[in-house]
Order: sequence, then C-alpha cells, then structure tokens
Amino acid sequence: MRCPNCNVELHAQAKFCPKCGTKIPEGQGAVSDAEGVVSEVKPEPSADTQAALPASEKTDSCSDTGEESGDVQDNRFSDPGPEDGESEAGPPKKAGGRRLLAGGLALLAAAGLGIGGSMYYKHAQEVKRKQELKEELSVLINGRDNLAEWANHEKEEFVRFLLTDEEKERLKEYWQDGSGLDPEDYENQILWVRTVMDYKTQVKGRADADAMSLLESLKSQDPGYASDEQKEKLADYAKEMEERISEGGYGELEPLAEEWKSYALAAAEKKTGYQVSVMQYDFTEYPTVRIYLDVRDEASGGLVKELSPNMFYISERDAGNGDYLNRAVQKAVLMNENERLNINLLADTSGSMDGGNMDAAKRVMSNFISTVQFSAGDQVKLTPFNSVIDKSGYFTGDPGVLNNMIRSYVPDGQTKLYDSIIYGVQDVSGQEGAKCVIAFTDGMDVGSYNSAQDVVDLVSRYHIPVFIVRIGDSSTSAEDSSLQRIAQASGGSFRNLSQFSSDMSSFYDQIYRQLKEYYVVEYEADGTMGITQDKEISVYIQNQDQGGETVMAANAGRELFDSLLGSYLRSYITDMNNHRYEQLARYVDPTVAADDTWSIQWQMKKQVTGGFSNVTQETLMEYHVTDVTVVDENTIHLRASESYDVLYDEVYGDLKGSSRTVAQDALEYLRIHQGYTELSDEAELRIWAVVTQIPEYVLKKGADGKWKFSKYAGDLALGERRKVYDVEVTWDPYY
Repeated sequence: MRCPNCNVELHAQAKFCPKCGTKIPEGQGAVSDAEGVVSEVKPEPSADTQAALPASEKTDSCSDTGEESGDVQDNRFSDPGPEDGESEAGPPKKAGGRRLLAGGLALLAAAGLGIGGSMYYKHAQEVKRKQELKEELSVLINGRDNLAEWANHEKEEFVRFLLTDEEKERLKEYWQDGSGLDPEDYENQILWVRTVMDYKTQVKGRADADAMSLLESLKSQDPGYASDEQKEKLADYAKEMEERISEGGYGELEPLAEEWKSYALAAAEKKTGYQVSVMQYDFTEYPTVRIYLDVRDEASGGLVKELSPNMFYISERDAGNGDYLNRAVQKAVLMNENERLNINLLADTSGSMDGGNMDAAKRVMSNFISTVQFSAGDQVKLTPFNSVIDKSGYFTGDPGVLNNMIRSYVPDGQTKLYDSIIYGVQDVSGQEGAKCVIAFTDGMDVGSYNSAQDVVDLVSRYHIPVFIVRIGDSSTSAEDSSLQRIAQASGGSFRNLSQFSSDMSSFYDQIYRQLKEYYVVEYEADGTMGITQDKEISVYIQNQDQGGETVMAANAGRELFDSLLGSYLRSYITDMNNHRYEQLARYVDPTVAADDTWSIQWQMKKQVTGGFSNVTQETLMEYHVTDVTVVDENTIHLRASESYDVLYDEVYGDLKGSSRTVAQDALEYLRIHQGYTELSDEAELRIWAVVTQIPEYVLKKGADGKWKFSKYAGDLALGERRKVYDVEVTWDPYY
C-alpha cells in the first residue's frame, strides 16, 4: 500500500507515513497473499540456527540413531522383523510395497521437519526485529521508560512555542492517535514519534520566525531623541531578547518586548524647558544647509551653553505632506569664535548728519569695529549712503581699512535710508555664514524709491536681522514707528542712541554678542531635484531631561537662487559702472562658446565695456526670483524680475531726433513737470529712470559644485521697460 499524501510505499500495518507523517485511515492495510502478494520464502535454518533451538524443537533428519535425538529411540523408520509364525527362510516378502511406504513416510518426515524449521526461523527473525525496533524507539524517546512519559514531556515542550489555535487542534489529534497505539507495535510507535518530532520542528520554525520578526520590529524602533546612555540600554534589550530566543524562552519574549517598548517610548519622548528660535538660515552652499539658532532656558531666559552636536536633531519634509525625514547633523557649535559673521554696516552720510551726529556715528562705528572677531573670520563691509548708495565697498577683515574709511566720511546730500537697507540686506545675503545689517542714521528717509512697507516685505523674506540705531536728539522722530516695524520684521531691533550708556556696552551686547551667541547647525539636504520644494524643517534639541523644538518653513531653491541672483546682479552693476568685465567672472559660466551671442559671457562683456555709452551710472534697486525650473541635476532655468535706477547723460538735440522710449519720456517730463517747451540743441540733460526686466536665465552647475549663469533663454529683449521719473538740465548756453 502507498501513502495517500506522498505516495511512498508503506508497511502493511502502518498507521502513519514515515515520510510526511500523514495518518493512514483504518481499513487500508496491505494487500494479502490471496490478493496477489507473494509471501517471502525462507531458507532452511542453518547449523547455527539449529544449535540455538531448544532440544525439543531440533530436527533429527540427519541422525542414524535415536540416541542423538533423545532418550527414546524412534523406530518409526527401521526395518521390522519377521511376522509371527514366519521364519526368516519363509516365502519372499512383499518388499516393494514396504519400501514404497517407508520412502513415503521418510519424505513426509523430511517435509515436516523442513516446514517446522522454516517457521521457527521466521519467528526468530521477528523476535530480533521487534527487539531492534524497541531499541530504536528507546533512542527516539531519549531513554524514557515508556511512550506515555515521553508524550507528557513533549506536551510541556510544545507549550513553550506559544501555539496557535490551528497548532493546538493538530496536536490534539496527534495525542489521541498516540494513545490508541498497541504497546507492542513498536513500528507504528516509531512512526508516530517521528511524526510528532517533525511537527515539533515545524512549530519551532514558526516560533523562531515570529520571535525574530518581533526582535527586528523592536530593533527598528526610532530611538528618537534618546541619549547615548539610553541608546546603550536599548542595545542591551536587543541582546537579552536574542539570548532568550536562542534558549527557546518564547514565553518570556512578550513581557520583555513590552518593557523594551515602554522604555523606547519614554526615551524617544520630546522634552521641554528650552526656547528654540531660528534666527536665520544659509543656503548659499546647498545642499549644505546652515541654520542659526537662539537657544534659551525658558525659566531663566539665559543662553543655553555647552550643547554638543549629538543633542541636535534635524528633520525635514515637503510642506504639509508625508513624514519627517531625519537628517544627519554634521556640526553644531556656538558661533562665538567658531563661525564667521558678515556685517553690512550702513553709514548715513547725508547732509542732515552734519555736526554732532556725524561725529557720534563715527565714534560708535569705530568702537564697534574694535569688538569684531576678525580672528574668527568675521567680515565687515561699509556702505555709506546719502543721495547715492556707495556700492564700491567690499567685505574685509582688516580693521585698519575700515577705520580709515569711517574717518573719511563727509555729510552731504539726501538720505536714501530705505533703499540702502534693501541694498544692504540683499548684498550681505550672498555671503557664506551668519549675516546682519547695522544702520546708523538720523532716521529721516529722503529720496528713496522704496517705501517703508517695501522694506518690511523684503526683510521678512530674507530673515537677516537689521539693527537700526538713530543718532540725534532724544526726541521721538516721525520715522521711528516705521523703523521699528522694519527692525522687528527682520528679527533685529531699533534703538535711539540716547537709550545707550556712554560706553555703548548694552548696544554691543544687543547687536554683536547676540549674534555670536547663536548656535550654527549644519546638515546635508537632498540634491538638486528637490531644491524647489517648500520644506518644513524641524529642529529639536535635547539635553538630558530638558529640550525644545521649533519648526520653520523654507524653500532652498528660492533662497539660494535669490541670493545668487543678487550676487550676480551686484557684480554686474560694479563692472558696468567701472566699465570692465571683472566681478562678473565669478558668477558667469566660462565654458560656453565665445561667439555664442546667447551666452551671458558674450552679452555682459559687450555691455559693461561700452555697450551703453550714455549710461552714467546704474544702481540695482530690487530683484527677486519668480520661478525656478529644474531640468536635471546640473541645469536649471531661472526667471527673475529686476529693477534698476539708471542715470543717463543726454544732449537735448539728440533726444529730439531719437525714437527711443526714454528720449520721448524725458522730453514729455521736461514739458509737463518743469515747463520747458524748448531748449537749445546743445543743452545737456541728466535723466533718472527706473528700468525693469524679466529675464530667463539658464544656470549650470560647475565642476566645483557652484551654479553659474550660462545663457539666456527666450527673448533677448528681456521684457525691458523704462520709466523716467526725473530730468535735470545740467547745462544750457541760453540759461
């Protein structure tokens, strides 16, 4: 017969398949000899087998006398004597019949002895086989006294595996089958034991898999904000669980897992007690991102010092979408004497600063320069302003150069304070590191193109603190409320000089030391493809039982390319006013073919070296990025809006014969606003106009990882528009 499950051939009385463990239904035993199975023919027993038999069962077919086979001699097969009344010399006997009878009897005796020996041999083999099976069973059940004792032990073993309902039901069937086995049927007992053992292996495999799955899920728990000590404890939990799994202590895993989960949850829980504020951020070296943080103790208001990098946690996600992704913090240090600070110092040199105000401003600025940590890489740029913003300065770490410039200031002209603040913020935004703007002024704006609200809108976008110090009398200026709004929107402050002590110590603490007490935290963000996405950036700090968190919204692409655009445009203004291609080379892609008229390099070289001969001076007023399109990791398209204050020197006769829009607008302005109907053709005019452009640039990432302006995309006219807002007759022979 064969197993109905795996088709393996089975013993006639098998109750279980030795291969797959399938139970064999009753009534499906082996086929009998009558059904066609030939019984095994056994040979006659050998001499050794004969010797092992008891005397009563030995065959004597080979003996000549009865003495060798027993005390009584068997004369059934000897020659009989003459019958009574007959002599030996009597008539001949019927010897043939007797010999036939004797031969038949001998054959019958021999046949009987052969059958008896064969049957005994078979019996002996069965006894031997039975003993072998009994010994095999004893080995399988580990030497236990009986199968029942082994089964009870196995039942206890199975309990360790935290059986499923299905496993319990199947084991119930196995125990029932085992209880019905014949104690002398060792073969089926062995099959049953092996079936149970195979199933035990299967159940253990499932239990091990469940245990390892639990272990991996626990090990994958986000440690969140656990300290190094807590992380070591979590590692100890993992080690302990691995040991219990290897020892088969499955029932001990769940309590340990609950304890582990509870500890991990407590370790990952965010702590409170710190006030964390993002003061500014720096994307100029993207994908390296720097965030400048002010960390204060909520209870005392004091600065939290001695925070180490492993206490800072940065994560970011697409704004309002998905889970936060952790970012590895690469650096976290206090700026003081560790990180560079860039200061754009705006100096009001207008005529209203004449007298004591100018002297006070010079003294304050010189004293401030003496506190700057130039040894840490700090840089200062002086930007004097009056009717014109002097953009010729540069960021330097040389205090001697700065003090010489301060001493040279002479008050004159109007006060373009609002325009100067916008320029100062945009100018310093392109510097790597922390940034701020400090403006010393009498507080009265005169002649700015931009309004106070324009300044508020811009500084709110840049997150660069602006500190405004009004120098003058102690009375409140009409402009104070506007200056306060600007300072507060930027994260800076507004002060009247009279509010400080004579040594200005509180001023320095407010402005300079405040900035140097920021923590700068640095991490790596994603590459170019995600640069234009709005991000929510979470900053969490934990120091033992205290911590704090802040979340900021930012768009790296907008911040980076807005800053880069400003640096490029300011270099253009410098080169344009100096009529040489020099500063632009830092931002322009030099790899484009020299004769490609769409390249930025070709266009800029032409313009700054004489392309606009009638332009006396050009000033960048305002700019911003309107759109950034990522083409690939190394190419983007940038659309921008740019505004310039352009000063033209023209001759009246040339304007009359020109069809240029600026010429017609200038003549109309003279007629409507100044009452000039006619001037001599030789008359010289100065024209002020605002020029707006909406160019689209192609930027390429260079081998150094820096983005460079490569080519124009779209119309080379750049959507340019000009609006004349003032005209002055500087010379006329008739007047």
